[in-house]
Amino acid sequence: MEKYKVESIKKALPYIGILIVGILLGTFVFRTDSVIQEQNAEHKEEKLHYTCSMHPQYDSSEEGQCPHCGMDLIVSNNTSVLSLSKFEMGEEAVALANIQTMVVDGSIEKKGELVLSGVIQSNENTNAVQTTLFDGRIDKLYIKSVGQYVKQGDEIGVIYSPELYLAQDKLLTSASYKDTHEKLYNAARNSLGLWKMTDEQIDEILESGKPMVNFPLIADVSGTVTEIIANEGNYYDQGDALFKVSNLNSVWAVFDAYESQIGSLKKNQEVVLRLNALKGKKIKGRISFIEPLLQTSKRTVAVRVEIPNPKGELKPGMFAEAVVLINREGKNITVPKSAVLWTGKRSIVYRKPIPTSSTFEMVEIVLGDTYADEYEVLDGLAAGDEIVINGTFTVDAAAQLSRKNSMIQRKRPPMEMEKEVPKELQINSYTKSKIGDVLGSYLMLKDALVSTDIKQSTMMAKTLTEVLQGIETDKFNNEELKLAIANIKPIAKDIAAMQDIEDQRNSFKPLSDEMVSLAKRSPRFGRALYVQFCPMADKNKGASWISLNEKIRNPYFGDKMLTCGSVKEVLD
Repeated sequence: MEKYKVESIKKALPYIGILIVGILLGTFVFRTDSVIQEQNAEHKEEKLHYTCSMHPQYDSSEEGQCPHCGMDLIVSNNTSVLSLSKFEMGEEAVALANIQTMVVDGSIEKKGELVLSGVIQSNENTNAVQTTLFDGRIDKLYIKSVGQYVKQGDEIGVIYSPELYLAQDKLLTSASYKDTHEKLYNAARNSLGLWKMTDEQIDEILESGKPMVNFPLIADVSGTVTEIIANEGNYYDQGDALFKVSNLNSVWAVFDAYESQIGSLKKNQEVVLRLNALKGKKIKGRISFIEPLLQTSKRTVAVRVEIPNPKGELKPGMFAEAVVLINREGKNITVPKSAVLWTGKRSIVYRKPIPTSSTFEMVEIVLGDTYADEYEVLDGLAAGDEIVINGTFTVDAAAQLSRKNSMIQRKRPPMEMEKEVPKELQINSYTKSKIGDVLGSYLMLKDALVSTDIKQSTMMAKTLTEVLQGIETDKFNNEELKLAIANIKPIAKDIAAMQDIEDQRNSFKPLSDEMVSLAKRSPRFGRALYVQFCPMADKNKGASWISLNEKIRNPYFGDKMLTCGSVKEVLD
């Protein structure tokens, strides 16, 4: 029996071994599967982050569409931490914005062009003033408007003068004893000649036997009237000015030169003038005068060019540019004007610190001379640096949205408690987001106009148009804001279609008026908005605009009158 049991056990041993191996394998397999399932579960618990290729600063824990542009979100694999001056853009965003870069080499050609901005003025050497020759009341003045031409000897008005009346009466009295007192008669007659009365007028008085009550005023200067001082009905003393004239056969072109440019300029240096009013016509001239004293408020000196103007094409008040050929010796770097952004007293460019990456870095630079299409860089860049030369505004906008150092701000703004919003300004999150997008696009358009960059201003106008078209105003909870958006749309579309920057600037005024209205009806966005005003814009009618910076940077004139204007209102 025992022998049978032992044999049975021997026969079962292989099966028992197989069973044990099977149990072990099963345990390993199921344990491994369990581990895999646990790992998968842990992986699933790790939240993926999504971003937008056009707006890489946007971060979301869920799939969906970008609230800024509507593009599908992609999985974010950006785990790097960049400094406040650096940020990354998606490759698709870089391509869509047509961002172009160049490597600066630090070399300067020997010959270059220095560009100065200024205005046409009357030639002060040909200016003259028409005055009264005796005390009296101006009963009529035939000079009614600036621009009239006056010729010497023309009658320009009528004056009543008690003093002249008495002098005429004295002549008539002396005429009665002319034969016996000839010297007294001649003295009385000559005194009228001192008041510019002609012999014919004096003979007429003697023949009629009556003094002239209203005496004609005769011009003793010739030229175009530039200022009218006198008014009919007022009394004026001898020698008082009635109006000013200028001979516009020659005019002055007066330009501002910064102190860093003075060393490149000298008297009799040849310049070429360009005026928009003459549709690209170039006029050659020479520097006739360089102001010896620096204007401390602007840090400039006046540079004057005297120009013949026989056809009267050049009119005082016209804007002009002077291109001066200079020697550009040295090793300072030059960069295209399209690469530089101005804000307040700062000038910045965007550099690519890693050529193979889409990482950009804001760099503050110090500018030197201004050339035709370039700026000289005295500090901030080195030879071999790669900088953005096209799409600079788009890069700066991405920096602002990423809360990085940008043209507007140098530091990350501190987190602040939201201020209580008045009931009349309370709007839903969708409305606030879209109004913020519109305002941001408008500000970038404004900056492009400040820089007189037609390519950028057109691009920013198109961006503003796209933002406006993407707004679903039926989601707005404020009817006035709906109306404001409707008013802005056609203006932005018109600006985007314009090919001339002056036309864009003309349409920027009604756009800014609507934007000011929009901003006043919206809650604040965490910082002050400055409503600024230039009285000389729109042909001296004046125009407003909105800025994030209190410093004046005029979008209606650019660097021709960069600081013209003042802060009219602060929306805080």
